[in-house]
Amino acid sequence: MQAIGFPARQILIAALLAVLALVAFSFARVVVVEYQLRSQEQALRQNVAELKAENQRLKAQIAYLQTDRAIEQLAREELGWTMPGDTAVVVRVEPTPSPLMTPVAPDSSRTLQPSSRPIFEDILKIIRRS
Repeated sequence: MQAIGFPARQILIAALLAVLALVAFSFARVVVVEYQLRSQEQALRQNVAELKAENQRLKAQIAYLQTDRAIEQLAREELGWTMPGDTAVVVRVEPTPSPLMTPVAPDSSRTLQPSSRPIFEDILKIIRRS
């Protein structure tokens, strides 16, 4: 067998290093994708667990809302219904005045002066004419 020359050996080593780098790069990409998939799987499993807990809570709420006690409570609170013999109490809340609704003190220069004749005299005159 003939020995490989110096330049051919360098080319062979460079080619092997290039193939090795390509394999390492491909392997690294697979590892990164595997890591991302496992992280996504873990997040999805956690999301499924939270949704199952929410589903159980909602089922319990549905079961409670189908009871007579819950129906009565909703009728009283939301609709204002009362049972026979109950006394309904309505609480009125007065609106708080806004800065635009604050009363203004009357101008003292524009006060009304009482007329010299009472208004009843004017009304009587109108009635007599009819």
